[in-house]
Amino acid sequence: MNLYRLLFFTCFVTSSLLSRAQSNNPVGGHFGVKAGASLTRVAISGVSTNLPKQALQPHIGVMYRYRLQKFVIQPEALLAIKGGTFQSTIPGRQPRSHSYYYASLPIMLGYIPTEGLTLQAGPEFSYALNAGDATETGPGAKNDVGLAVGAHYDFLDMLDKFSLHIRYVRGFTNVSPETAATYRNRVVQVSIVYNLYPKKKK
Repeated sequence: MNLYRLLFFTCFVTSSLLSRAQSNNPVGGHFGVKAGASLTRVAISGVSTNLPKQALQPHIGVMYRYRLQKFVIQPEALLAIKGGTFQSTIPGRQPRSHSYYYASLPIMLGYIPTEGLTLQAGPEFSYALNAGDATETGPGAKNDVGLAVGAHYDFLDMLDKFSLHIRYVRGFTNVSPETAATYRNRVVQVSIVYNLYPKKKK
């Protein structure tokens, strides 16, 4: 619940700062590179000796953003670590960090309510690069499908080539199908984007 409140509060504060926002590309497309941090954990349902804890992990990737009036389509390719940390309920056992390495393809659809702010949502398809036994460090399932929702904010003035992404990704796939409980990825991402705008024709 705290993650939902944090995401809502951040989006609310960001939207209140948009009175002077602008867009470098009202119509057309451009590439960008992005990097940031993910607050990641695994939601567990069913009987398990593991208690999920959050972990801070990096992510990096590229995107292509195409805008047509107030609508945006934005496919991305990301390398991200998910999983978090597990605290065992068995006395004497130490917390274990689970690093799930994913190559992810979010396909974000966006709407621009005011210049500089894009509200986005779309599916995210992920492939686990270290899939295997979930009792080790990787997920048991190779694939993960989730829903990503968030916001894209364009900075101004001297930082006009940069943007901010805030996103919540909710996984639907049981990434540990070999266990009795169900494990699903939950991620909050904050990214800085460097936009590769095309040069304006003179």
